[in-house]
Amino acid sequence: MLTERLARSVDRAAVNKMLKGTRTISGEELLAIEAITGTTAPKELHVPLKGKVGAGAAVFAIDDGGDDTVEAPADARHGTVAVQVSGDSMFPAYEEGTILYYSRLLPPSELVNKRAVVQLGDGRIFVKIVRPGADAATWTLTSINGQYADMMDQVVEWAAPIDWIKPR
Repeated sequence: MLTERLARSVDRAAVNKMLKGTRTISGEELLAIEAITGTTAPKELHVPLKGKVGAGAAVFAIDDGGDDTVEAPADARHGTVAVQVSGDSMFPAYEEGTILYYSRLLPPSELVNKRAVVQLGDGRIFVKIVRPGADAATWTLTSINGQYADMMDQVVEWAAPIDWIKPR
């Protein structure tokens, strides 16, 4: 029976919840289902919506373990998460409510002159263009919208390249 074969490859509790429709299927679980059944499962995957990311608004990173999810892009990598843009400092590229997806955390030095989701040392999280700061330990974060001043010499805890964008 399919349930028993899935249970050997995927946690039994997860299989039961998936079958009842009370749990979404992760990318790894989808691959296990495809390997067992020899078919391609429908791509109705969801990824965690971690909260909002500031684009002019001050947003603090909060991962309260909530169950909010959004539809995943068709080719989402394992570990992909989403954030929702709050503010207009990155307009016209990202409007209020745009969903940004990312899957990797990198040092800011790997994202120079690129748009990224960044978390600062004080816990605030933004979407900005990453540029070098006054010294090797700081970064200047730039908006697209000229009405917003650069955020000079910020300590960046992590940066994530934006993998996909879902306009609002």
